[in-house]
Amino acid sequence: MARKQGGRVNTAAPAMPDNATASEAETTGDRITYRELRNTPGRVWERLANNELLTLVAEGSARAIVIPVNDGNAQGAIEAYRRGRAMMAIAGIRKAARATGTARMTLADINAIIRDTRDARRRADR
Repeated sequence: MARKQGGRVNTAAPAMPDNATASEAETTGDRITYRELRNTPGRVWERLANNELLTLVAEGSARAIVIPVNDGNAQGAIEAYRRGRAMMAIAGIRKAARATGTARMTLADINAIIRDTRDARRRADR
């Protein structure tokens, strides 16, 4: 449904809910192309003003995420992004540890590996 905003009709898709998954985001019309960004930047600005997250698409694949920064704190938004990436990396490491069985290692097992590795490095340094 079109919404009137600032003298123009805004036909942008509604903002993605906070709990939507990446695949849901792709189906809500949040994708923009570089051409769209270049040719109709006003529409992109309107969508950002409506707190919409946008996926910048080039050659059919997602290349970047454009997010609104309402309070002007771009550094805070970048920090939140970096924290999110770190959390995703940790989740991946934990998943791999569960899959390989290393998540079930005891502290004694871990310490033995550390001791053996340090001993091997000392021998190699001689």
